[in-house]
Amino acid sequence: MRSFSLAVAILSAVVAASAKQIVITVGANTTDNGTFTFTPASVNASIGDVVLFNFTEGNHTATQSTFASPCIPAHETNITINGFDSNFRPTNNGTAITNLPVTINSNDTIWFYDAATCAVGGVGGININESSTETLDGFRRNAVRLNGTATSTSASGSATATSPSGTGSGTRTSGSASPTGTNDAERTVVRAVAAAIPMAVVALLL
Repeated sequence: MRSFSLAVAILSAVVAASAKQIVITVGANTTDNGTFTFTPASVNASIGDVVLFNFTEGNHTATQSTFASPCIPAHETNITINGFDSNFRPTNNGTAITNLPVTINSNDTIWFYDAATCAVGGVGGININESSTETLDGFRRNAVRLNGTATSTSASGSATATSPSGTGSGTRTSGSASPTGTNDAERTVVRAVAAAIPMAVVALLL
């Protein structure tokens, strides 16, 4: 039993070590062009990774939505999605920097927006499949076209609910992806090695 517990502890440590933190800076202090509200606006994250929304300037939100309704909280258009929502985070000229950590629990696309700049393009996404019909540019065009309030008649996006890690005023969370610029082949090798280590340890302990 002790050997089994040790093996489980080692496996948990390996999994935790393989998780990444992906930072999205929230901070463009403008109402004319929301394109730079989220930097970067699109990231990829794997299951277990944490996407950290870091509020550094202005007064913005990071709120999960759907592709069809870019500027409406996801849970208001689809009750099956328990989407994350930071609420407004005033930074007081950079003196009150806060963050919202979101743990990724699936590989589905997660769409999000800023309530202050959504109507002028303040949107973003996690794990966007740019080869599909639902792209970041299309999501942004929807937000501008609907002026931040209306709802499109097309099907809603495929965002999957998750739960935020850590503390903060946000109480809802979202899906998964891998950091922008990550080499998929390298990630696969790392995860394969990580998976093999605990198995080898178990074999030695039995």
